[in-house]
Amino acid sequence: MSKAKQSTTTDKGSTDERSNITVAAAQLTAHTLKQADTALGEIEQAIRDAAKANADMLVLPECAYPAYLIGSESAYRSATILKSEDFVKNLSGWAKEHKIQIVCGFVDDENDQLRNAAVVIDAKGNECGRYAKTFLWGKDNDYFQPGKELKPFDTPLGKIGMFICADGRAPEIAAGLAHQGAQLIAVPTCWVNVAKEPNKFRNAQADFMIEGRAIECGVAIVAANKCGVEGDTPYCGASQIVSAQGERIATAPPDAAAIITAEVSLTKPHAIDIPKWSKRRIFSAYEPVLPNREELGEIKIAVAPSDCVFPNPDSNETPPLELLAADGVQVVGSALPDPETADRLDIYCRALGMTLIAFPFVERLMIEPFGSCGCIESEHLASFAPMRIMALDGAVIVFVAGDEVNLPLLRTRAAENCIFVASATAKSAVLVDPTGRVIDQTEPGKPAIITATIDLRMSANKEVFPQTHIWDQRKPELYADAFGIHERFVAPH
Repeated sequence: MSKAKQSTTTDKGSTDERSNITVAAAQLTAHTLKQADTALGEIEQAIRDAAKANADMLVLPECAYPAYLIGSESAYRSATILKSEDFVKNLSGWAKEHKIQIVCGFVDDENDQLRNAAVVIDAKGNECGRYAKTFLWGKDNDYFQPGKELKPFDTPLGKIGMFICADGRAPEIAAGLAHQGAQLIAVPTCWVNVAKEPNKFRNAQADFMIEGRAIECGVAIVAANKCGVEGDTPYCGASQIVSAQGERIATAPPDAAAIITAEVSLTKPHAIDIPKWSKRRIFSAYEPVLPNREELGEIKIAVAPSDCVFPNPDSNETPPLELLAADGVQVVGSALPDPETADRLDIYCRALGMTLIAFPFVERLMIEPFGSCGCIESEHLASFAPMRIMALDGAVIVFVAGDEVNLPLLRTRAAENCIFVASATAKSAVLVDPTGRVIDQTEPGKPAIITATIDLRMSANKEVFPQTHIWDQRKPELYADAFGIHERFVAPH
């Protein structure tokens, strides 16, 4: 096998021991419950193929056996399939036979309750742990019970964390695994293809959120998806291996079964920064503040690099802010060099009938005529906490100002909170909608002000899929346990 140890010197001069391993993700063709035997054979073959590729660990999709869309609990129980424990025994036998560690999604029938689960089995066939999906998605809610524990598992290769598909939508889950020392995160998944156009494939997690999670946690992520169609549900493929730096180093096609492999480093995860003052909001049962859709509407917004805000003293051209006001812009987001400049520009914008949201303002939620908004410095984007708090308190848009930001991470912050996010630096600007779609951005090396008309009512919709409301699916007490927070914050009466 390819496992090896190497020492690297960190920026601070200390020595950090890393484990390099070869990981594989098996992208399998989707099958229905009636085709469980076919699915079982393809799982075994994928394990054989990954072992032949000298992989140390293989990740298989969500509910790889017997199927994801099982229809109902009664349909599952009446189907001609292996019992969940017998399936796990098969996995253990294959892991031992082929000397490969396995992470596999399956339907776990425990105490007469079905759970959408994943198991990790080491190369000797020993079970290291199980995890059950906590953020249920769509039809999951019809027949699966949510998991009640969030922790990584010790394995011979290292400490492995697992989350399943829609769990990636809640930042507290991946961050909680990293906080507990996960050196790698495995993601069995069934990413649905949400593209409406024929032969197109799109899913927020596949497109950018896995990269965002890797960046914020500082660990490699291996995600295994399905391809094809299960019943009437199409999948988007794009199984991927992402490095701890957020670089996608292996990707499967969107529409074909495949085994992908790559070498990754298992390293100490980032320290997850959650300021003391923010814990009560994030880990409490306090109800999120839903933006009032009736009070929101369309606004015209400008996101302005600071190099583009100020007029050229040697030019007779109309100052940029006056041009924006004449064009009907109502809100301007920018990054400015100091508080005094921000104050002066704020007065100027208000005189022109516009609202300025610019750093350095105090990082807090602000109530403006167009709705609640926030502003954070770009260096705080790596932590999910600042923007999460603002979204929980009803923000419809958050401005990120300062140095360059990582675009997948910026898009992840927008999508996980279902809010608009705008970012401005000295020379660049980008605007992202609540689905994580980039509305507009400047070209590299070409500072410019971008403008767009956006409908803030999008931020009032927290249902990202039928039966999937991001606030309803939050499990604050579960997240508190993952972060070792023993105080229980109760909602006020």
